[in-house]
Amino acid sequence: TSAMMLLLRAAVIITTIVKATTAFHNYIPAMTNHPTALRDGSHNHPPSSSTSKRAESSSHYEHELRDGSHNHPVQTIEAIQSRLVALNLALPPPGAPKANYQLIHRDGDLLYLSGHLPFKPDGDLVVGACAPSHVIEGDESPKWLSTEQGYVAAQHCALNLLSTLQSYLSTHVTTTNAASDGRQQADLSQIVKIVKIFGIVRSHDDFTEQHLVMNGASDILGQVLGEDVGGCHARSAIGTNSLPLGICVEVEMIARIQ
Repeated sequence: TSAMMLLLRAAVIITTIVKATTAFHNYIPAMTNHPTALRDGSHNHPPSSSTSKRAESSSHYEHELRDGSHNHPVQTIEAIQSRLVALNLALPPPGAPKANYQLIHRDGDLLYLSGHLPFKPDGDLVVGACAPSHVIEGDESPKWLSTEQGYVAAQHCALNLLSTLQSYLSTHVTTTNAASDGRQQADLSQIVKIVKIFGIVRSHDDFTEQHLVMNGASDILGQVLGEDVGGCHARSAIGTNSLPLGICVEVEMIARIQ
């Protein structure tokens, strides 16, 4: 009886060892086939079709996804001037600060432009506050402006920003002239990217279309400088109950030059 019990125990132990060995051998191929699931997850993932599609689609906008310092389209000041003529627009004379600050500050290849005002070509400012249609219809006071009027005011801001840029580049920056192998004053063609604009819209409490007002500035920058350089920028638009000098919109900008 004792011998029989020993044989049964030995059989159980052998069976357990065989099962454990079989399970271990089955586990090894699974681990080698899926290293990323079992290690740190940082490499060796099999490429998926969606990843390939994202990589393919992103290559078209490669210069938008890097640091913005290269791969920008080359343009000339003549092309920019032609766009202005086609739009029946002209850059106004450069303005001057209205308080104790600089209109523009350079840090490396970035130009930071202070808030610019909606000066019209005749020198007058667009004043007032943007309001929804039901407020304007109930109160014909000239202080209330429609979204469309705010849009035009933002266009004036953008043109004044471009005027400041042109004035600064032509007086503070030089570039190499490939034809003469010398240096010459820079111009708007040295702008490789409008990085961001920030707009503040004087608004009635019920006005919620500040983003549509700011389209005026974005559209002008894209039309004059080209969509790749001027139009594809980051942007913020906020509303406020008051702005300096009673203006309806103020726009500041960050631009990169080469």
